[in-house]
Amino acid sequence: MEHQTFWKPERQEKPKKTNGIGRGRKERKQLPEWKRNLFPDHQPGKSSADRAVFPQKVVAELIAEAGGLCRCCRSRPDTTTHHVYPRGRKGRGVKTNGLRLCGICHDMIQTDEELLQEWISIFRDLYGDHFWFDDQDWEEYNRKASIQAEAEREQDARRREIEPVADLVSTAAGRPLRAKELRLIESFDRKTLDVFAGMMRDALNGYAAGGHYRPVDRFED
Repeated sequence: MEHQTFWKPERQEKPKKTNGIGRGRKERKQLPEWKRNLFPDHQPGKSSADRAVFPQKVVAELIAEAGGLCRCCRSRPDTTTHHVYPRGRKGRGVKTNGLRLCGICHDMIQTDEELLQEWISIFRDLYGDHFWFDDQDWEEYNRKASIQAEAEREQDARRREIEPVADLVSTAAGRPLRAKELRLIESFDRKTLDVFAGMMRDALNGYAAGGHYRPVDRFED
């Protein structure tokens, strides 16, 4: 039998990869049009460090109110604007968190936790809790408070929904419900809860109608 040669595709030489030294910068992928116009007006917010900086307008107002004297010792010139609630603890550069001090008092408050807390207490009395918050902090705080309030309303509504059924079962059992029994009832959705309550009422009514039920009877598990 004669030797047959089969057709093979021509081998194409692939470009060799260069090492990290000779490698060129990757071309940046172009964003699709729909992504490019998704947030056309988006502006990145300030960083935490930027939010701790006192604006010049705020510093000028604090200087004017201090009258040129340190608000701690009341004797030396004020040369620094101090964060009453430290920037390291996310104290912001807002006027209600600013205190004009001399260099000596500034260093003393920075290194004395008791004195620091004393000034925090003074400013809390003056401006209320969270006196160091800026607008962004208050927005986040109010958002979380709103979510918490909504969760509490849902819990109260659920408690009112479950309470009659729990009382019904407790009366039938002649004893307070145990924690695991309450958890079982709490696990029911509204439809299951209605069905369960209806079954319990029917069972008790039928038991009483037969002349067998007495208030001292207990349903033991």
